[in-house]
Amino acid sequence: MFGKIKGILQQKLYQKCKAEYDNALRYQTDPYLLWIKENEAANQRKEISYPSLGIVFMEHCGENFSISGFNEEFLLFVSQNGRLAGSALAEIKHYFDTHKGVNVVYADEDVWQLCDSDSAKDTDNGDVHRIFPWTKPMWSPDTLFSFFYFGSIFAIRRAAFSDLEWLGDDDYRKNIYDFALKATEDGRRVGHIEKVLFHAYRRGESRAAMEQELLHSMDFIGAGSSYDDIREAAMARRGLKGIQVPDEKTGISYPVYQFDEEPLVSIIIPSKDNEDALKQCIRSIYAHTAYKNFEIIVVDNGSTARVRIGLENFKRECPFTYLYLPMDFNFSHMCNAGVRESRGEYVLLLNDDMEAVEDSWLLRLAGQASLTHVGAVGAKLLYPNTSLIQHAGITNTVSGPGHKLKKLDDTVSYYYGRNRFIYDMIGVTAACLMIRREHYLALGGLFEGLAVAYNDVDFCFRLCERGLYNVQRNDVVLYHHESLSRGDDMQDENKLRRLMAEKNVLYKRHRQFYRQDPFIGTLMNDGELEYGCRWLEGYELVNLSDCDDMLQEGKRLPDFSTMNNAIMVVVEDCGKERFVKAVTKNGARKKAYYLIKGWAYVPGVDNARYQYKILLVNGEGSVWELPVQKRYRKDVAAILPDEVNVELTGFCSWIFEGTLPAGTYRLWMTAKDGCSRQRLYRDMERELVIEED
Repeated sequence: MFGKIKGILQQKLYQKCKAEYDNALRYQTDPYLLWIKENEAANQRKEISYPSLGIVFMEHCGENFSISGFNEEFLLFVSQNGRLAGSALAEIKHYFDTHKGVNVVYADEDVWQLCDSDSAKDTDNGDVHRIFPWTKPMWSPDTLFSFFYFGSIFAIRRAAFSDLEWLGDDDYRKNIYDFALKATEDGRRVGHIEKVLFHAYRRGESRAAMEQELLHSMDFIGAGSSYDDIREAAMARRGLKGIQVPDEKTGISYPVYQFDEEPLVSIIIPSKDNEDALKQCIRSIYAHTAYKNFEIIVVDNGSTARVRIGLENFKRECPFTYLYLPMDFNFSHMCNAGVRESRGEYVLLLNDDMEAVEDSWLLRLAGQASLTHVGAVGAKLLYPNTSLIQHAGITNTVSGPGHKLKKLDDTVSYYYGRNRFIYDMIGVTAACLMIRREHYLALGGLFEGLAVAYNDVDFCFRLCERGLYNVQRNDVVLYHHESLSRGDDMQDENKLRRLMAEKNVLYKRHRQFYRQDPFIGTLMNDGELEYGCRWLEGYELVNLSDCDDMLQEGKRLPDFSTMNNAIMVVVEDCGKERFVKAVTKNGARKKAYYLIKGWAYVPGVDNARYQYKILLVNGEGSVWELPVQKRYRKDVAAILPDEVNVELTGFCSWIFEGTLPAGTYRLWMTAKDGCSRQRLYRDMERELVIEED
């Protein structure tokens, strides 16, 4: 009888463990759902009306619309095909009240899925309906000139635009776009609220199908040649010379900025022992460049005598300046040496394995770089003779600077036209980077302390810090003759060590950009190739609760002879995060933290039953218990197909500076069975060194 009761109790306990596991897995396989839960639940406010804030539906902004018809201090423009978040009005009012110099502000949004049986009124269980967040970039003038990236929600300070001329077209979309371009000219400040304040309605039964459709959609205000007259009028108002050139394949029009007289462009090509590729690169420049005022400077850091003779002879076919400077490879030093030898008003850094394939490429890059607010300008790079993307701008991901969309097919658009429109971005690659000479020299060129990797990222970061915009021109396409089968540097131990060292140098120089990219947002800066939502770990959240209470004193370790060492543990990170400061729960100060992360499981059992903690043991044997945040690890589950419930084997824990006395702590992992009194232990074979504050 006792055994039967015990079995029933254990079954109930297991059901509880399994329900908790399934719930956690559901949230972590849907990271946006988890983000909503952890970021919005405590911050949602009831809808309150504000007499000073008027609401205008964009669809009503037709020919006869007039801002002068309103008396409110602020006007909020939204699509009528959606709903405001509960806190939207309060957030916008607060933003204007605390940013007196800002006259235009926009916010992030997502999609509210309506099934065929739903109406907009009876879908109040919001979390389960919300999909596909659109985290918009910080104020991006070149992106706005490509399309209306404000989306379904923006607000204005009405008095600032009382005299602004309304376009008065019968198409409200043209009126809205024209107004946005006018309203953001003449140095008017534009703000961005990094919160989801609008939910756009979309109808469909299949979430996966809807997200695929949204991923590739190009139906945006401002996109297409029907808006060319609006953009051309804006160029005339701004004193810019140029034309709108439509692309027949995509239907998108691109501005081509022009010069009265073509300034000299100096093309700097670092190279060594890559004769065939270099010749192809230079020949393609001469064959496919309508812009004729350029010079080519090849910087060779020590090719063989045979290659050197071959290049000297090649100069008779395609003229270029040849700098032969034998030295250890340092990409930054080679580029700087080439610029010192150059005479151009504009500088183009170009890899020796690039191939120009379209005549207007150099004009488009130089024209964009001529704008006073622009820093570096980059091109879209494809693998040769394919439609596969090699590079479409730099994104600063949670894993470090990365290239989104690599090896994806460029025949379709991705995530609000990230490979289609001209986008302001945190960086562009030095494989093809155009910049005004004065900006290059003002920065002192590329940082020569980064010889191989991240020198272009560091350069672009510095341009951002000066208030300049780096621009990705996705209408400028070159072939990059990097092999599709090229090895991953992360798989080569020596290259990986060098890469990690240079990444550390990068973030020591630019701590404010560690894990941060204001042109994509924290929510979307995962390290994957596609633009996907990632879930934030606890130490990354803005409002940290009970961060000082996570660590508890624990009991001393049991006798080693009694321990069950069944836990399998892999530690991937263990140490102090030196580049980012986390905000405390009261927001009054910032604290560094120590991070411990990896994955662990118990072989041969149902892992849904176990709860894990990390134990920190000092030299005197005193123990502190640290709870872990379980992490979804699809990669681990894939290599453990015979284990049960191992999707949440990942763990992540953190200790804030000042929480533990300085010293060295041995790390242990313990797992408690939720269905019995069993407790497992395992030496993690790692030590954590806590430094003096």
